[in-house]
Amino acid sequence: MIRHLSARPIMKESAGAKAESVDLQLAAALRLAAPDPSAENRLRVAREYLRLGILDTAYTYANRALLQKPRLAEAHEVLARIWRDWGFPGLGLGPASRAIYFDPASATAANTLGTLLDALGQPAEAHRAFARAVALDASAPWALNNLCFVDLRMGRLAEARSHCEAALDLDPRMTAAGNNLALMFVASGDAAAAQQAFRAAGNPAGAAYHRGIVHMANREYTSAAEAFEEAIVARPAFAAAKTRAREARMLAGTSSHD
Repeated sequence: MIRHLSARPIMKESAGAKAESVDLQLAAALRLAAPDPSAENRLRVAREYLRLGILDTAYTYANRALLQKPRLAEAHEVLARIWRDWGFPGLGLGPASRAIYFDPASATAANTLGTLLDALGQPAEAHRAFARAVALDASAPWALNNLCFVDLRMGRLAEARSHCEAALDLDPRMTAAGNNLALMFVASGDAAAAQQAFRAAGNPAGAAYHRGIVHMANREYTSAAEAFEEAIVARPAFAAAKTRAREARMLAGTSSHD
């Protein structure tokens, strides 16, 4: 176990201190836990640190909660998510299984298990976990979106569309579901529907990038380069768009000399 713990990145304490002073939700959770360090209040603090990506401190608070209440399912689930976000999804399987054992009716625990299984390259098992989450909570757009994503990866396009559209019916502002729906249209070869879905999801970078891909397929390299560059303007850190833009510019220059 020491080897696994030593592999965890060390978070700077200054990051946590800064977050405590500027994040209202974290500050409120800490104020509750200071005079009343119950398991539930420590779990609330752990969740806020997890939300902010300050994983070492989240880990500490979740474990403190479990020392007080070893059967606290939500704390086990938080630990599972921390291991996933650290990049060690296999180490999250134990906490996720304990979360489900202590609260078999928890849709979020089933969903968390699904994310771990997907990260471990087990899409069929992940699909079953996400389907279990939906069965437990049919109003959970996040579980439906995860089903859509796994269906998409497995090439089950009709099922992916159904699940993404169901997620968007429940939460029309869910960007991830909108993007996954757009990717489903890309995989289906419906470029116009993909463009519309990207725009509806508020993803101009994705829409421009996909337009560039279509131009590339049609050997319209100058137009492709312009589309990829538009994607970069919308999302400056879009590495794939930068690579494609360079490729399109090079091909445009080559074809102009043919």
